[in-house]
Amino acid sequence: MPTKTTTTNTFENSSGTQNIAQGPHAIGEQNNTSSGAIAQGTGAVAAGAGGLAVGGNLIINYPRTPQGKPLQRPPLAEHFTGRDEELKTLLPLLQPGRVVTLCGPGGMGKTALAAQAAWTLAPDKEVPARFPDGLIFCSFYGQEDVSLAFAHIVRSYDEEQQDTSPDAARRLLANKQALLILDGAEEASDLPAVLRLRGGCGVLITSRKKEDAPVAQLDITPLEELAAEELFRLHSGTAADTETVQGICKELGGWPVALRIAGRYLRSTGESAADYLRWLEQEPFKELGDGTHQEENAALLLGRSVAQVSEDARLALGLAGCLAFASIAREPVAAVLENNERRARAALNELVNYGLLDRKQERWQISHALVHTYARTELVMSKESMEQLVLYYIRFCLTQSKAGLEGYARLDGERAHCLRLLESCLASKLWQEVKRLGWVMWEYLDRQGYWVDDLAVTEMRLKAARQTGDRKDEGWCLNSLGYTCNSRGEREQALRWYEQSLPICRELGERKEEGVLLNNIAAIYRQQGKHELALEYYQRDLTICREGGDRKGEGTTLNNIAGVYYAQGDYETALQQYEQCLPITREVGNTIGEGTTLNNIAAIYDVQGKPAKALEYYEQDLAICQQLGDRAGEAQSCWNIGTTYAALGDLAKAEEYISRAVQIAEAIGHPSLEKDREGLKQVRAARQAQGHNS
Repeated sequence: MPTKTTTTNTFENSSGTQNIAQGPHAIGEQNNTSSGAIAQGTGAVAAGAGGLAVGGNLIINYPRTPQGKPLQRPPLAEHFTGRDEELKTLLPLLQPGRVVTLCGPGGMGKTALAAQAAWTLAPDKEVPARFPDGLIFCSFYGQEDVSLAFAHIVRSYDEEQQDTSPDAARRLLANKQALLILDGAEEASDLPAVLRLRGGCGVLITSRKKEDAPVAQLDITPLEELAAEELFRLHSGTAADTETVQGICKELGGWPVALRIAGRYLRSTGESAADYLRWLEQEPFKELGDGTHQEENAALLLGRSVAQVSEDARLALGLAGCLAFASIAREPVAAVLENNERRARAALNELVNYGLLDRKQERWQISHALVHTYARTELVMSKESMEQLVLYYIRFCLTQSKAGLEGYARLDGERAHCLRLLESCLASKLWQEVKRLGWVMWEYLDRQGYWVDDLAVTEMRLKAARQTGDRKDEGWCLNSLGYTCNSRGEREQALRWYEQSLPICRELGERKEEGVLLNNIAAIYRQQGKHELALEYYQRDLTICREGGDRKGEGTTLNNIAGVYYAQGDYETALQQYEQCLPITREVGNTIGEGTTLNNIAAIYDVQGKPAKALEYYEQDLAICQQLGDRAGEAQSCWNIGTTYAALGDLAKAEEYISRAVQIAEAIGHPSLEKDREGLKQVRAARQAQGHNS
């Protein structure tokens, strides 16, 4: 049977959310961060890769075959022309266990060729025979963090999975034969780390860098004359004479993205091909060469297109540039256009008309990575427009956070944009916007276990606090960083952050925040088994709470003091402390703290040999966790209920609850996951033995 040990869970003593640790019969540690943020105890763990990117970076709806295999084929190019020989060469090379790289300058059509290959291999709803475990597409454009690729690979097979570490992805792919399509690999922070986890899968890479090709490499060169002419005519719809069209194609060097931009420009403006050729001949359009100047080449053509669109459309494109390279909704565009949805829709559709955006149902996507680069660097939003955009996302985050689980699902769709917007604000020195948007994102990121993103957001907010000399916010950020590191099991790093925050609280005379930090430091000592030191810090915190009339903080600290007595085996004293804590949590309306304390009282009854009484309290805690959308807490409660049923001899119920606990623990990526799996294995073995003996 699974052993009964203790870990920690958390809630904070001002305002925030609860995160209960996953582990057998956890005793709840109520850690705290200042200014209403919460600290997390041992149990909750980061979501590995920091969660899932959206839109253009990673596919978010995980299309599958009827058999449940991932079938992620990049969108086909509007016109696939002049690459038949390359496709014929590529297809036989795509085999399980083999890595193939398409190399060439940006905009050469590498992604289009990869997409055509994917659709040729799997033209319908079935995976190809040579890749029976499916096709997975991941793009690094606009998002270099390879941890997002790990997340995407894992969730392509299990959308609910949150353990998206490299080890999790490696285990998942170990015995699979899938095709991984890694697009824009030149932007990946650590491409070799992705390749190391591929197992027996085939890999198709697109990259501007030849060194990204570990073995087989196909160089994608400019289109030949006839193919370039055909592609230009398809995009432009022009009936111009052959000599003029050939002149344009020669000036553009047979570069597919340039041909598309020029063609769409002519189609949209009605300008004659002859006039366009004269303009090209007068401009210093540089040779493609090795691709060094590809952004400048694109900028020349894009600048001419952008000059034709309205001011509203230019603003909308600039907005898309300061967000992630992913699909955007109409609402943020309307927010910077005086909340006028009609103007927003007109601007977006105008950009679609010029080929600068593609429409994706009720969302819009920048049509190419080079267009995104141009928008980000050449169409920088004004300070006023950026402030309006931030205000929109602040309100969006607040509204969706209040909506609970449904709101969190909607936030998932905008998370990449919020992160990128914070970076844009930081680059524009909009310090207050960084602090405000970072603050409203905090609870959502923490509650959903996106702790890698949480660390990134808090570090940006810390920079803004230091730039503005905001010592109070600096202290909060340091405490929050400690909290998140503790959540990830990084105890020593957490302690270092806390110790930087503590002198700031004392400098400012922030007694309540000082107590919060003392509580959090005590939690580290408790986790390290330094019980006397932990009690000393908790007692100092308790004194501060009582001096300030902080009833919620008092309840938190009583709970944590009880946890130390529990760890020492003094269950009667621990129960007395918990029974003092429970009415305080109810008095102040602290539902999070109430759930933690219920869990802890149940654990006392459990070790005292009163399983029926324990179940009563565990089930109350489970209901609270589910109500709050606290997945870590739900896992904790399910584990505790399951092990209690095991002690009662009801192995069927035990397996039911422990299985649920392990599933969520896998999603969270808790460090005790292997121990929890072993507990489930023991229960199943006991059930099997029970069946044989009956």
